Amino acid sequence: MKSKLINYLITLSAVFALQPAAYATFHLMQIEQVIGAVDGDTTAQAIQLRMRAAAQNFVSGGKLVVFDAAGLNPITILDVPTNVTNGQVGDRVLIASANFPSHTTPPAMPDFTMTNLIPTSYFAAGSLIWQNKSTGEILWRLSWGGAAYTGPTTGSTTNDDDGDFGPPFPNPLPSTCSTAFLFQGAATAKSTTNAADYLATTGNIVFTNNARVGFTITVTLPTVSITAPDPSATEGADNGTFRIKRTGGCTGNTLSVFFTISGTATNGADYRRLKSPVSILAGRTSVNIAVKPIDDTIPEPDETVILTLSPNAGYTIGSPSTATVTIHSNE
Repeated sequence: MKSKLINYLITLSAVFALQPAAYATFHLMQIEQVIGAVDGDTTAQAIQLRMRAAAQNFVSGGKLVVFDAAGLNPITILDVPTNVTNGQVGDRVLIASANFPSHTTPPAMPDFTMTNLIPTSYFAAGSLIWQNKSTGEILWRLSWGGAAYTGPTTGSTTNDDDGDFGPPFPNPLPSTCSTAFLFQGAATAKSTTNAADYLATTGNIVFTNNARVGFTITVTLPTVSITAPDPSATEGADNGTFRIKRTGGCTGNTLSVFFTISGTATNGADYRRLKSPVSILAGRTSVNIAVKPIDDTIPEPDETVILTLSPNAGYTIGSPSTATVTIHSNE
């Protein structure tokens, strides 16, 4: 009886010994979401991991390391000190900087605080890895910057069938407004390529901790106003000009501004047709709208073009919110 028990235990031990290392307790993990700065605040950073399988919550075996554009000068973002509680498929682990909670609603409660930030010099191009701290195995890699990143894109085949996570995502690491890299695959998905797998998201961005609580990044909305720096236009002579300006908030993204058109002049008949919305391009604070009179042979009195800003979720309306250009006839 005793010998049978011993033989059973030996057999059982052999079975466990033959299980692939990839199915250990922290290996099947995605780097799901990364943000380098919120609204330009480079001290507000976050990295979200997601479990591809159950029982991957023994994360103290892993660490996060970032490299520069040449794949050199590694900096350990976090050598994970402890495990987390929840370990179901799709459960997440949130690693964030100390200042990140000041940019979320409610204030974020990360599972771990970054020991080191991702340097701003790595934003243009770089690479972030989830690594087995004991063996050095690279379990997941996210590289960015397109051709500007010249370092390795490889790792193990645990989470990528050919072990090559490249080519890199083409964009720099998000650091303006509310933009993050987000893995588009399912919770169980492996990597194919960084360029195909990730998306630069905008709008409401939610980071989630291991307790399954979500934290939404809050970004100050810009305030828009309208003026008429050139309020006079004449048929056959010169144009008038409206100017829509944004202040505050983020200028790193293109902003669409909506307006209504009124006045005694007819849009498309007395002047070249104007269409709402107009776009204030990324990096710019204003956009001009030209009022181009249509020259006709009909004597007529002065006519007005009035633009009034319309509400939208992407901005608040300031003062002045309406402006007028007067068109003069040349007859």
